[in-house]
Amino acid sequence: MDELAERYRANLELLEAARVRLQAAVDSGTGGDAERRRLATVKELLTPVTESALDAEGNVVAVQRPRQFLKVDVGGQGRAVEVLGDLQHAKNVAVLVPGMGNSLDTFRGQSDRGDLIRQEAGPSETAVVVWLDYDSPQGLMQAASKNAALEGGPRLAEFLNELDGLKADGAEVTAVAHSYGTDVLGQALLDGGRAKRVVMTGSPGITKYVDEAADFVQPPTRLYVERAPGDYVAYSEWHGPDPATFPDAIRMATNDPIANDEAVSVHWHNEYYRPNSEALRNIGRVVRGDLASITTTDTSRSAETKLILGTSWGGPLNAVAGAASKVYDGLVPLTKPSHPSPRATASGAGEGTGTGGRAGAARATGVTRGRRAEGPRR
Repeated sequence: MDELAERYRANLELLEAARVRLQAAVDSGTGGDAERRRLATVKELLTPVTESALDAEGNVVAVQRPRQFLKVDVGGQGRAVEVLGDLQHAKNVAVLVPGMGNSLDTFRGQSDRGDLIRQEAGPSETAVVVWLDYDSPQGLMQAASKNAALEGGPRLAEFLNELDGLKADGAEVTAVAHSYGTDVLGQALLDGGRAKRVVMTGSPGITKYVDEAADFVQPPTRLYVERAPGDYVAYSEWHGPDPATFPDAIRMATNDPIANDEAVSVHWHNEYYRPNSEALRNIGRVVRGDLASITTTDTSRSAETKLILGTSWGGPLNAVAGAASKVYDGLVPLTKPSHPSPRATASGAGEGTGTGGRAGAARATGVTRGRRAEGPRR
C-alpha cells in the first residue's frame, strides 16, 4: 500500500474509533451536547462521497469512495486536512486555507468550497487539499490577534514543502487563502513555505511591515489577490496593508467586467467562491495556470463604497480601524509577551534567506517603504 493510501486508511480508522467512543458516551448518558455535535460531525466525515466516473463501456456512472484525510484530530475545535481528487496524478494542486470561525464541526463547508475550486479549475487535472490544521479564531477578539497565524504558519509551511513528496512530479501548487487564512498563509511563506502561485481573498493584511508581495513571496512565485466591493475586512487593514494595494500583486476582478454585475455578482466578505462568479472563475484560472485569461480591476475603496454626494464609507472605516488596531497593538504587550516569528527567531533580525531578509530588516528597524495611494495603476 502506498503512502497516501495508508494515510487515508489510518485516518478513517481514527474517525471510526472516535465514532464508537462518542456513540458509547451518548448512549450511556455521559456525553453532553458537545459530544452529540461531534458525533454527528464524525459520522458525516465517515460518509462516502459520490462521484461521476466512466465505466468500461465509456458510460458515466455514479461511484462512491471514502473521503481522503491526510490528518484528522477530533479533540477540541478539531482539525482536518482533506484531499479532493487524485493527488498523486493531478497536474494542478490547490491548497485551501480557511479563515476565522472554522472548526471540525464546520469543515464540510470548507470541503464544499474546495470542491468548487476543483470543479472550476478542471476536476480531471486538479486536486484540492483543504488544510485546517490550526486553531481558527472563533470570534472577532481572537481574530484581532496574530497568535493563531504565528502558531499555524509554521505547520502550513511544513505541509506545503511536504507536498513535494506527495504530488506528481511537475504538478504546480497554488496556495489559496481567505480572510484570516491569508495571515496564516503569509506567515507560512515567511517561514519558508513554497508554492508556485498564491491567491488571497478578503485579506485583513499580512503583518504591519509587509506592504508589497516581494516582502513575503519569493520569486518566481506571483501573488494574486481579490477584494470585493464592500469587503469591510479588507478595508480594515487590521493586521497590515491590504494586499490588493500591493504594487507588485495582480489584483483580480471579482465581477464580470463585460456583464457589469448582470451575471453572478460578488460583494462583501464571504462571496468570493460563489459558483459562476468572476471571482471563482479567476481563482480557477490561476490554479490551472490559465493566467492569460485572468481579468483584473483597480478600483479604490472610495469607488467601491460610494454613497450620495460623492462620499463613501470605505475610507472612514479604514481610518477608524487603523486607529483601533494601533490601540490594540499598544495594549497587547501590556498583557502578554509578544510572539516573534519563528523565522525571525531562527535567523536573527535582518538576516535569513530569500525575501525574508528584507522583511526581517524592516521588522527589526521599524522602517517600511512608502505605500502607493489606492487607485488606478499607472
